[in-house]
Amino acid sequence: MEHRESTVEKMGLKKNLGKFFEQFKKHSFKDAIKNICYHILTREQKRSFGTENEGKTIYIIRSIAEKSPFYIGPVYNLLANYFYVLSHMQYARDKDWIPVVDELNYPVYNSQDEPVNGTTNPWEFFWKQPGGISLESAYRSRNVVLSKQNWFWEWDMSYDPANYQNRETVSFFHDLSECAQLNDFMKEHVAEAVKKTFPPGKRILGVNVRIGGHAKASEEHGKGHPIQPEIEELIQIVQLRLREWNMDIVLLACDTEHAVKFFKEAFGDKLIVFQRRRAALGTEFLEDSQKSLYAPGNGYQTALDYLTEMELLSQCNALIGSITSGFRYAVVRNGGRYEQLEVIDRGKFSGRY
Repeated sequence: MEHRESTVEKMGLKKNLGKFFEQFKKHSFKDAIKNICYHILTREQKRSFGTENEGKTIYIIRSIAEKSPFYIGPVYNLLANYFYVLSHMQYARDKDWIPVVDELNYPVYNSQDEPVNGTTNPWEFFWKQPGGISLESAYRSRNVVLSKQNWFWEWDMSYDPANYQNRETVSFFHDLSECAQLNDFMKEHVAEAVKKTFPPGKRILGVNVRIGGHAKASEEHGKGHPIQPEIEELIQIVQLRLREWNMDIVLLACDTEHAVKFFKEAFGDKLIVFQRRRAALGTEFLEDSQKSLYAPGNGYQTALDYLTEMELLSQCNALIGSITSGFRYAVVRNGGRYEQLEVIDRGKFSGRY
């Protein structure tokens, strides 16, 4: 028994040393040191806060500490954070722990100074708590595990187009997402958006366009992110598939009036869009920080519109687009029901995300 424990300890040490040296292969010396410090400081921790939920282990999912001086990664948007949470939910499921998402004490990019729909926890702006236990109860519980503040990359769909065509992969993430249900406000909001946007009885081809940080002409590029096709090329693809797939109309989900303008010229009354704030004409290739979408006071509405559009895409008959976290969300929530799905692959921008 003693020999076996010694062997296990050696294997663990070897694995950790491997991870340590791997940092210097991936990053510059300075970034590698910072990343190692970040992982140590934000590691998983056991805590006890009270006497509630005895006999259960509460797993508090903490957001990435993007403002830490040791953090070297990107700032994640609404749905990137959503899939980050899903990776932790799967970890909790494997451990038979109850997940509780804390984006209040561990803020995210769409955190607000004032309550939204009666809550100050940004996760609960849109979704229910996945384990049915409130954040308040979690912090009164006896057995608590605070999550590490990093991804479980083994549960990530990544940017491999094959994953989005793989029914088993999509089904796995769809089943996981079923444990992260929209809250009652969002369900009603999405139902109203469907009613206002979708003409009854029409076969709808959804198209996802994300220009900010994803187009070649953008001032900033998302490192390691898929490159968005040019609008003219995308329109040609959509025109072909509209006929080939026997679709009636196109639903365009996009972040710019620039894309709406070109699609209206190409498709006329065969185009439908969800009415929302978008980046104004002439600002589409600027950095996001320079767009009104992301100005102070607009964060919640922008996130709400973004999520609503992706929910609409998930209910189309078919879907076309390059991979973004929004496109991923639509595919996962659709759960393999699309008649046709085309992932446009034009490579990725250089660098690591």
